[in-house]
Amino acid sequence: MNSDQTGAWFHTTSWGLVISARANAGDLELLLRAYWSPVYAFIRKKGYGTHDASDLTQEFLSEVLVARDLIGKADPSRGRFRSFLKSALRNFLIDQHRNAHSRRAAPRDGVASINASPTPADESLAVDEPTGAFDRQWAAAVLALTIERTEGACRQEGLDAQWTAFSMHVLRPLLGKTRGVALEEIARKVGATGPAQVSNMVQTIKRRFRKMLRQVVAETVSRESDVDDELASLKRFFENPG
Repeated sequence: MNSDQTGAWFHTTSWGLVISARANAGDLELLLRAYWSPVYAFIRKKGYGTHDASDLTQEFLSEVLVARDLIGKADPSRGRFRSFLKSALRNFLIDQHRNAHSRRAAPRDGVASINASPTPADESLAVDEPTGAFDRQWAAAVLALTIERTEGACRQEGLDAQWTAFSMHVLRPLLGKTRGVALEEIARKVGATGPAQVSNMVQTIKRRFRKMLRQVVAETVSRESDVDDELASLKRFFENPG
């Protein structure tokens, strides 16, 4: 699964979904698909080729997250699920590094120990760049879900013109797809009376978008106090996509 598909599956990837995935096959599938892109990006930044990274992503998600019941060990009181996941992923790759020779003879042996601690020789595996790659893909998925939900709500409420104005003036430039369209041009496109009305339309959806973004972020943390920190991190990723 590529990064373009992540947003479509990143529905309610919260502690609530993590808990329900322990017993619900549908939620479990949703969870695995949601985390594919961040996990794959992390592994690729560790220096693995596309084929090996894909295999390791599948192995981590299916054998560590599911077969070894990482989900069952996940504790909402510990805070952010993505931090818990990254820690387990680091340990998984450390074990891969340690057991490289034996794994060639028995590729399904030596699955990660969740509580493994890196030795000094393994510290080179714990660099910041893979974490940044993971978090950037996470940010992209959060943004994709926020867009999807906000657009869906706008369409349902008959705010198609407002959504179009917001998309043309704010969203497309944010995504790097095009430069912002002048309010006069947008007014002609959506049938508004002029730039002032378009500006009001855009502001209406901006408020909705910010509220929805906060809601999506809140689903990925266990404490309300973490939401602002997560939003600040997302802002940095949007401003410096890397």
